[in-house]
Amino acid sequence: MNRTWKAIVSATAVVAALGIAGEARAGTTPRPGFGHGYHSGDVRIGASRNANGEFVLVDTARGGLQVRNLGNGYHQGWDQGRPSSDADNVWGNGDKADRQTADVDAYFAAARTWDYFLEQHGRRGVHDDGTGPRVFTDVGQPDDGFFAQYDPECGCMLLGPAVGGNAAWNTTDVVAHEMTHGITGMTAGLDLHGEAGGLNESTSDVFGTLVEFSVDNGKDRPDYTIGEGVTGTPLRFMDDPTRDGESKGCWTPGVAGDDVPNHHVAGISNKFFYQLAVGSGKSRWGDSPTCGGAPAVTGVGNDAAGKIWYRALTRYLVPNSNFSGARAATLRAAADLYGANSTEAETVAAAWLAVGVDGSDPVPAAPQAPSLKWVNTQRGAVGGEVVLRLRAPDPQHQRVTFAAKGLPPGLTLNAATGVVTGSPTQQGTFEVTFTAADCDGNLSDRQITWEVVPR
Repeated sequence: MNRTWKAIVSATAVVAALGIAGEARAGTTPRPGFGHGYHSGDVRIGASRNANGEFVLVDTARGGLQVRNLGNGYHQGWDQGRPSSDADNVWGNGDKADRQTADVDAYFAAARTWDYFLEQHGRRGVHDDGTGPRVFTDVGQPDDGFFAQYDPECGCMLLGPAVGGNAAWNTTDVVAHEMTHGITGMTAGLDLHGEAGGLNESTSDVFGTLVEFSVDNGKDRPDYTIGEGVTGTPLRFMDDPTRDGESKGCWTPGVAGDDVPNHHVAGISNKFFYQLAVGSGKSRWGDSPTCGGAPAVTGVGNDAAGKIWYRALTRYLVPNSNFSGARAATLRAAADLYGANSTEAETVAAAWLAVGVDGSDPVPAAPQAPSLKWVNTQRGAVGGEVVLRLRAPDPQHQRVTFAAKGLPPGLTLNAATGVVTGSPTQQGTFEVTFTAADCDGNLSDRQITWEVVPR
């Protein structure tokens, strides 16, 4: 059996099930507010009102998407803190050191990322079920260094504070990059090592860039660099990734060795995407040479390139895909969308050749069983709210169902979505086994320890 399955769940029901409705008046629409961001500038935002009458950064129009400022504390779980609040619905002062300003930028970027995926690809949030993520800002101390992360277990983004006079980690492309990691984990499930790890990071750079272009903000102009708004110097360059002195730009055998970080491996597919969208050579966006004397490439534009990448991600890429596998996946996606002999399909082949990927490198055999991702040891308190998301993309893109043995009393697992919710009612240490199964009976398991302490 080789069926694509998608759970269709009422966004209202999911939001209520995850306890979001209690933080903003259920059934309300966001109230128009005004934010002064550092990265985004002066922007309109939609806030909600809580039971105390305060405005809170909870977007009920986007599945309860919300921002919680941890004030330099460390993230310890889904239910930590409360949504950022304000009395008059005018947020921030535009100063990069102001906490509320950081919240404005993060909230605005997350909302625009939601909008991009909905409008361009019909996707209703990270999990495609209508629920919005929680965004935790000012996570950790400034001397911890630069920090931005997607936590797949809670469906949260964790964004660090301003460091050493720089801005906080909440530019549009950085927030969209992290949110895309969640989408990748729910679809292709790309591994975090080797060429698959490079493709994982590159996917986030690609959609971080496309979201930035879709926003077209006057203060943070769109470009093909990543994270330039944080320090003033780009973290990565898509036209010629080697400009950062560490990233790869042309594929060679063994390019993704054990000592090569995923972000550096990602340069190969970043450059592929740039040439697919923009083309090779010099342009207003940069200078992108081809590899090994490959012919010049004429780009097909962001819209077509983004649609091809998204379809490849959600239909054809698998956890252990390498660059040759990505070439095959994007060629199939282009053929689906535009035809096998279309200009778009021909440009996909040319853009991969321009980074040294001609399809001759063997594509690893895809695994058969669902790829049940790693789950960390869990720790919580009696009565504390729990939301734990399991992820198990299936290489055959079949329906996956979940089961659990040994959950602490008070917690339940939704077999269709893989979300554990509830509040523990009994303290103790519990050995839990999670199982994911596809329609053919292929199984994968994870065992964890779950500790519940007194409230």
